[in-house]
Amino acid sequence: FLWLEFPERIDTEALLPRALERDLEFMPGPRFSSRGALHNNMRLSFAYFEIPDLKEGARRLAQIVRSAL
Repeated sequence: FLWLEFPERIDTEALLPRALERDLEFMPGPRFSSRGALHNNMRLSFAYFEIPDLKEGARRLAQIVRSAL
């Protein structure tokens, strides 16, 4: 897994529906916080994917995050 932290203005729970539309999925940070914190964090899994799929997923995720800045 990778744990990513974004600028405070990024809300990963708000990004998730847009990611799902692009066939991406991640776990928003607040799901790992008992207080609902970590809104600008996400956990990514890369264990089950081939390199070309990971590269494409990273490209799509970057587009989604950039559009939220």
